[in-house]
Amino acid sequence: MQEARMVAMAGAGFNQNFSIGSFQAKTYFAELLRKVEEGVVVTITRNGHDVAVMQSPQKKQSNEAQLAWQRLMKVSKKISSQNKKDPVTVEQIQSWRNEGLR
Repeated sequence: MQEARMVAMAGAGFNQNFSIGSFQAKTYFAELLRKVEEGVVVTITRNGHDVAVMQSPQKKQSNEAQLAWQRLMKVSKKISSQNKKDPVTVEQIQSWRNEGLR
């Protein structure tokens, strides 16, 4: 079943994230690398449990940037809720951070 899935993935147009067993990952490693280069995120499983994720460095940086932005928004909301008279904006937090870097 996994082999048929890999053969189908090898066709043009496959660009969805997916998971694959460790044995099949070893067998189809070169094809998985090509998919990762195209932006696909591959989760490798062993006995049905996720053990590794293959993704391009650019995709990882993008994901990390999104997580950082979400954390920044969460902090902004928390600070604003504690200080309702003078709410803090994301721009103010970024400015404070930049001042600390000088």
